[in-house]
Amino acid sequence: MFKKTNRRKLFFTNKKFQFYYILIIVIIFITIFCFYNKNYILNTFIFNISTVSEKFNYQFKNLNVNGLKNIEYTSINNKLKKYKNTSIFLLPLNKIKNDLKEFNWIKEIKISTNLKDTVYIELVEYIPIGIYSYNNQYFLFNINGKIIDKIENNSPYKKKLILFFGQSSNLEAKKILKILNEQNFIKNVNIKQINFINKRRWDVILKNDTILMLSESVPEVSLQNFSLIEKNLSETDLNNIKSIDLRNINKTIIKYF
Repeated sequence: MFKKTNRRKLFFTNKKFQFYYILIIVIIFITIFCFYNKNYILNTFIFNISTVSEKFNYQFKNLNVNGLKNIEYTSINNKLKKYKNTSIFLLPLNKIKNDLKEFNWIKEIKISTNLKDTVYIELVEYIPIGIYSYNNQYFLFNINGKIIDKIENNSPYKKKLILFFGQSSNLEAKKILKILNEQNFIKNVNIKQINFINKRRWDVILKNDTILMLSESVPEVSLQNFSLIEKNLSETDLNNIKSIDLRNINKTIIKYF
C-alpha cells in the first residue's frame, strides 16, 4: 500500500514537472523569436495601426495652439508638417514636445490629442523684462536673465522695455528693476538705459542723457536722494545737468554740461 501511493505521487510530480519544463521552453523560444524579429514585429504592428487609422480617419489633420504671443502659428505648424496625415495613435508626442522646446520663447508646453484627428498644444511664453545690448546687438531677456530672442533696432520692444548695458547686466537686472518699481521710479521718470558698471553698481541714464550714478550698497537711497533733489529743480535745470553723483548717500555732486 505504501509503495503504490509513492508511485502515484511520483507520476503526478513528473507530470507537473513536464508541464513547467515545456512551458519554460516555449517562453524561451518565443522570447528568442521576438528578439531576433523585433523589427519585423514592430513594423507589422505599426503598419496595422496605420492601416486601421487611415481606413477610419484616425489621422492627424488639425492643429490647435493656445498661448501664442511672440511665436508665429506657422512656425509651430511647420515643425509638425511631417506628421500630418499619419496615425493619431502613433504620434511621438514627447519628441514633438522636445522639438518645440527649440523655440527660446517657450517656457512651458503641454501636448495632447483628441484621439481622432486633432493635436492640442498649450504653451506659456517667457515674459521679457529688459533688453540686453551686446556688440551692437539687442537681446530680450527674462526675469532670470535668460536670453529669449534677438531683436532689431526698430523692434516695438525698444519703446516698452529698458535697455541694459554692461557685462552680466541681464543677470542682475531684476535687482535694480525691483528697486525702481518699488519706488515708482520707472513710472515717474523717463529712463533711457541702465548701465552695469564693473559688475558692481548701476548708472541710470535718463531720456535727457542725465546720468544718475547710484550707490553700490544702497542704490535705493541714491534714488530717494535724487527724488528730493528733483523737486527743487526745473525741467530746464534738469536738461542742463550732465551727471548727478549719488554714490555717497551723504553728499551729492552735480555736474552741468
